[in-house]
Amino acid sequence: MKTLKTTFLSSMALVLLLSINAFATNADKVVEKARAMVSEAAPHDWQTLAKAADLCIKKDVNLTEAKEWLDKSLTIKESSMALEVAGDYYAKNKLYDQAINNYVQSMLKIKDHDRQADTSRLEAKIAKAKKNS
Repeated sequence: MKTLKTTFLSSMALVLLLSINAFATNADKVVEKARAMVSEAAPHDWQTLAKAADLCIKKDVNLTEAKEWLDKSLTIKESSMALEVAGDYYAKNKLYDQAINNYVQSMLKIKDHDRQADTSRLEAKIAKAKKNS
């Protein structure tokens, strides 16, 4: 019985270590991919900077560098996409007022181009941020 218990505990420890290693490897791959995107982008490619930041923010990795890319993207062009990603960054960091502000700005930019545009995704993000604040 003692051997069975020891074997079981050893197996569980191995599974835990493999899971942690797999997570770290996946996070590393996300960061590598995002950095590669940025390094291959043209100097004024605001979209790639915002997409790389979004990738990291969604996976909750490399947030400091993601914020730098996002700030640079917004400096180049204050796009609805980058504003939404900024909202996601602030929401992830529990800065809900800033998240709401960015989501609203994103929605206004979208509506400037098309009054009939569907902004339900942003409206849902605003509602969630308000609920959490």
